Amino acid sequence: MKKYALIAILLLVSMALCPLAAMGSRGDEKKEQALPVISQDIIGQTEYITVMSSATGGMQKIGMREYLIGCVAAEMPPNYHPEALKAQAIASYSYAKRLSEKGAEFISDSPMTHQGYVSRQMRIKNWGDDFEKNENKISEAVDSVSGLRLTYGGETALAVYHSISSGRTRSAESMWGEDIPYLRSVVSDGDRLSPDFADEKSCTATELSEKLGVEIEGDPTEWVSEIEKEDGYVKSAVICGKKFDGTEIRNSLALRSESFEVECGGNSVTFICEGHGHGVGMSQYGADYMARQGSAYTEILAHYYPDTEITA
Repeated sequence: MKKYALIAILLLVSMALCPLAAMGSRGDEKKEQALPVISQDIIGQTEYITVMSSATGGMQKIGMREYLIGCVAAEMPPNYHPEALKAQAIASYSYAKRLSEKGAEFISDSPMTHQGYVSRQMRIKNWGDDFEKNENKISEAVDSVSGLRLTYGGETALAVYHSISSGRTRSAESMWGEDIPYLRSVVSDGDRLSPDFADEKSCTATELSEKLGVEIEGDPTEWVSEIEKEDGYVKSAVICGKKFDGTEIRNSLALRSESFEVECGGNSVTFICEGHGHGVGMSQYGADYMARQGSAYTEILAHYYPDTEITA
């Protein structure tokens, strides 16, 4: 009897917790409300996040602590300074929190869509003999800033970030055409010291034609013209008579950055890129550089997200 009584109690609890798909006179008048990306258990003490696998499309509900460890592991090298890892943990949590507050039902594990995440099993595989050392280091960073997020004007901030800037970050207005006060261009001098700061990519006339859909003709030195820049990043350029915005050029040609110079000659165009990523928000390499110069995570975040506050 105790067994059946326990089952009955569990059924009643689960019925009370389930969202009712229909209330009122007709059940088809109100659709079931989707759950946000971040949720809490019935006690309200543990946060969970719904993560979509970009490989399979499957959904998984993960505890927030595990998610942030896996997210920081995916987004920042474990040999970065602990203060940089703390800044990354807060930025990653803020990004997920804002996504949830805006009504998202899940977060992708792909940095091309939202932000990266690697499971514990993958971390063991990727790190091998260094797993315990790296896991402990990232876990300590995540735990030390648990529950902290960036806010601006009482709202969770859009804490976007990138690998390496061009020596100066890019404003949101320059990138997306939207003025976000705390996402403005700031100096990030340390980025120029990165061994991955500069990159070159050459494209033949055939590649330009296929990837950009342009007709190649005339003097190669005139294939690319009217380059317009803002914050050091290309906003637009004319390629073989057709105007493209910087993001389209970067994505179509798989460039590492929209901060680039162009050299034309022979039968090809060479794009000389500085930095890696869209350039908005926190530079991860810059954060590590600041940390190694003695800056705490609070100073790093204040530099890359001016006028924001760290809120529990």
